[in-house]
Amino acid sequence: MRNKILQLCKRLNKFTLDEIIIISEIDADDLLPILNAIISENKLLYKNSVYSYLKKQTVSDKYPILKYYPKGTIDLVLKCFCETITTTKTSHILSMGEDQVQKIYTIFRKIIYEQQKKLLDSNYFKNPQNARRRIFFEKEVYLYIYNHRVFISETLLQSPDDKSLNTNDKAEFSKIYCYLARSLTHNQNKYNLEYKIAEILWRRNKKFDELYLDLKSQIS
Repeated sequence: MRNKILQLCKRLNKFTLDEIIIISEIDADDLLPILNAIISENKLLYKNSVYSYLKKQTVSDKYPILKYYPKGTIDLVLKCFCETITTTKTSHILSMGEDQVQKIYTIFRKIIYEQQKKLLDSNYFKNPQNARRRIFFEKEVYLYIYNHRVFISETLLQSPDDKSLNTNDKAEFSKIYCYLARSLTHNQNKYNLEYKIAEILWRRNKKFDELYLDLKSQIS
């Protein structure tokens, strides 16, 4: 049944829950777990009560600069990024223009943001919660916590079923938020703010190997 629903999602491209129930002739109780599983596989996006099928696109197709340089060079830039080596030092190490390194670093940050946003959307769909609104560099951002992990969204997620955080989640959020606030002190972080926040949260409690392997799997 899952493959049948996946093919139907692909054919419809965009649809509401009511529409796919009518077309598939499957009850919501049987259909929702399948749709949630497809969302968790990053093959389907749920936003504003509409499902959208996610067409597969390679990262290098989306970002041509990653094709311009040899794979070995991109891999070295990736390692420098995971080791938090500045773009200036990376450009010196690899004899690349700093503007090119900055572009690639920004791509890495965008990939990190998009990866965690898909997971946030999946969690929010199953268990909507009130956003924790915070101000950084005079800009409001929207934070959420699921399974001891904080996520950021550049847009406010809202649902009539939004719930308040329980005591444990509030305590965990406060701890992670303090870590985030300490890491965002430099004014340079106000540019591409959501991407920078996603990167900081992604790095938390991870060693180089874990960071490198995770991001490498996203760009391969």
